[in-house]
Amino acid sequence: MKIVSLLLSIFVFGIAAYFFVTDFRNSFELNYIIYMLLLLILMSICVLGVMINIPLLIREKRKMNVFLYHSFSKKYAANSRRIRLKKHNYFKKEPNYQDTF
Repeated sequence: MKIVSLLLSIFVFGIAAYFFVTDFRNSFELNYIIYMLLLLILMSICVLGVMINIPLLIREKRKMNVFLYHSFSKKYAANSRRIRLKKHNYFKKEPNYQDTF
């Protein structure tokens, strides 16, 4: 659903940008100013939609990399010269407090 939203935001931004560029002229008519402001508002909404949904692509890419690197057999992984990043959970164990009486 989020991918559809991202693609729709990009598609509508392209259409709105096309109409903004083709209809742009120096005019001070009220109808023209309102039309251009509505196109700018639509384009800003599309940019916001892309900004909200772009972490989805980054997360999907990261999941794919994890899948590719961790799907190797143990024998191949032992012989591999790749550097693997380990995830550290610093909040897993509780801190060791000492009394200073």
